Amino acid sequence: MAEHGENRVLIVGAGPGDPELLTVRGAAAIREADVILYDCGTVEPVLALASERAAIVRVDRSPYETGEGRREQTPMIVVIREYRDRGLRVVRLKTGDPSLFGGEVDEGDVLTRLGIPWAAIPGICAGAAAASAYALPISRKFESDAVLNLIAAAITDDFALIRDAAHLLGHGATVVLYMATANLPGILRTFREAGVPDAMPVVAVSKAGWPDEAFARTTLGELTAAGCSIALPEPVVYHIGRYVRVRNVPAGSQEFFVKAPENAG
Repeated sequence: MAEHGENRVLIVGAGPGDPELLTVRGAAAIREADVILYDCGTVEPVLALASERAAIVRVDRSPYETGEGRREQTPMIVVIREYRDRGLRVVRLKTGDPSLFGGEVDEGDVLTRLGIPWAAIPGICAGAAAASAYALPISRKFESDAVLNLIAAAITDDFALIRDAAHLLGHGATVVLYMATANLPGILRTFREAGVPDAMPVVAVSKAGWPDEAFARTTLGELTAAGCSIALPEPVVYHIGRYVRVRNVPAGSQEFFVKAPENAG
């Protein structure tokens, strides 16, 4: 592989979890690596592709740190430098795609500052994997020309970005929400306050690309009436949009149904 010419550190997108959804280039990088570093259990299924001689190291995740020199001292950067300085071929695995919600620390920028050559190998993100598996029309030429990916684990702008997303929904865009379950009541409330109709389709997919994948198809109004609860196992990715509908159910996928709270009414 050309990336190894300078003994570059390879930041490899491991996809959503299913090794069969790994790119050919990503699989080759894993097989050729001397050291494989990761910090999220989602990538563990692809580790079976590693050489028997490869060292596989799980690194503790560290919070996002700012300030001069701070990011260079995160555990992942420290071990990347340690192994590369020994002349070893290092692969750093990322869940999904490295360019989409790349993690708490953008290691590529740090490696560049440290003068360490690196390259990224793309992976399939959970939203794309789910959309393809269930044949969700998240974009359609001349009908729905935009897909907005939002990470919603922490909302600090009083839902301003969600209100902007609501306007895009009105134009036929599809909004894909990651890590949104905890904030889902506020998100759906904001959508409704912004005029998004209750009939707006919602498809939620749990553990996209995993053997125990599951899904639910509902609407904004039904999900709100059910107290925003589907009981899908995390991680869940939500697809919301005018044209979103399930056109294929993968073999083995379990369908969950929204239910109103028992004390409702």
